[in-house]
Amino acid sequence: MDARLTATGDDLAPDEREWLLRSEARWRRAHAIACRHPGIDVGDAYHVLRALELSPSERLRRGLTRVRAGTHTR
Repeated sequence: MDARLTATGDDLAPDEREWLLRSEARWRRAHAIACRHPGIDVGDAYHVLRALELSPSERLRRGLTRVRAGTHTR
């Protein structure tokens, strides 16, 4: 079995481990939201939760960058 798939995070630097723990908690919350609201994509919920951790100006900057890059589609 690939060692990357069985990693516990013990071999990570403290800041990497902290990020991993926050990310896992965010995924759990995203799954809980998706369970309560069928039709909501878990990945979308995760990204919204991640975006809420950013400052409003950073969210705006990223949104405008996506529009300029042409990745925003309807």
